[in-house]
Amino acid sequence: MKAVGIVAEYNPFHNGHLYHLQTTKNLTNLPVVAVMSGSFMQRGEPAFLDKWQRARLAVQNGVDLVVELPTAFSLRSAEFFASGAVQIMQAMGCVSHLSCGVETPSTNFIELAKIVTGPEFQSTLQSFLADGLTYAAAYEKALQNLANAANLNTPNDILALEYSKALQNTNITPIFIKREQANYNDAEITGSIASATAIRKSFLGNNPAAAQKAVPLNVWQALESNHSINETLLWNLLSYRLRLLTASQIAEQCQCTEGLENLLKQAANCTSLDEAVTLCAKKRYPQTRIRRLFMQLLLGKERNYFEQVTPAYIRVLAFNDVGRQLLKEMKETCTLPIITKLGKYPASGQSQAFAQQIELDLTASDILALLQNTPSISGSDYLNSPYYLQK
Repeated sequence: MKAVGIVAEYNPFHNGHLYHLQTTKNLTNLPVVAVMSGSFMQRGEPAFLDKWQRARLAVQNGVDLVVELPTAFSLRSAEFFASGAVQIMQAMGCVSHLSCGVETPSTNFIELAKIVTGPEFQSTLQSFLADGLTYAAAYEKALQNLANAANLNTPNDILALEYSKALQNTNITPIFIKREQANYNDAEITGSIASATAIRKSFLGNNPAAAQKAVPLNVWQALESNHSINETLLWNLLSYRLRLLTASQIAEQCQCTEGLENLLKQAANCTSLDEAVTLCAKKRYPQTRIRRLFMQLLLGKERNYFEQVTPAYIRVLAFNDVGRQLLKEMKETCTLPIITKLGKYPASGQSQAFAQQIELDLTASDILALLQNTPSISGSDYLNSPYYLQK
């Protein structure tokens, strides 16, 4: 069997995701495998629903198999987020296509990927960095100079380029599908398709009815019964870490560069996460980068946990009958260990990378449960099994 892959966060799954999923199936006539972020999102936020709920909802709405993108990759820059997901798909041995939602499908992402990985682009990038520009600003300026890609500044287009870069040495073919009606960061709901950002904002605000029309019924029911993130607790936990650690210790526990650890340390005196992010980002750094650093720090691991290069396993979260058949065949084609149920010592006999990645995932799940004010016990990830939708 062959399958088409989708990289997703489904935070939460909404009608735009449903459109992307159905369009992908109509175009390819293939089952869909989703590589989905677990407990923390790429933009530096705890998940709105836990990974087990989100995986179940995805399968109930048509995805055939959901596997987890380890936190070591989901809580990283777009480059490593994309690279980790693509490596998982390649390791499965059954994924022939990757379907990406984009804002500008007319962009030749494949050709652009060749340009930005070439020596001329890298030389130009380094010269702009030497002029004192941040990496993001230098990268954008190099794109403008060498690839005439001045408009490549929307999240999904940026990710599409990163996917295209990661796919260069694989046998997976990209498919680009235009996002409908709502962009990634749109904050308002104007129809039945809205961004996940707008849905979360509406649900938590005074207009939940608007969110209801933008998601499938089962997602709405899950949202209604969900315990939202306790933002006060989140900041208290994080500010405790900031006060406890020195600036140099902060640098040892998250991916700080350019002296950012000193800014993060100053944020200990802020009164909220939003205030801290604004203080540290200023005009120089993207707020999502600062949020990722704070979330990395919250998880309390060494910096090298967040500097993994290759995923060490494939963890199954949910599947249907078609996904079950894919899993059966993956036992012959997969080049990474497949985890369906955690044993008492899941890293026993495995590599250091495996041990660090699974430890980080387990910690992320525990922290998320704590933030959601749910009755939970440490190590609850051991008790969950993949959801199976049997027809």
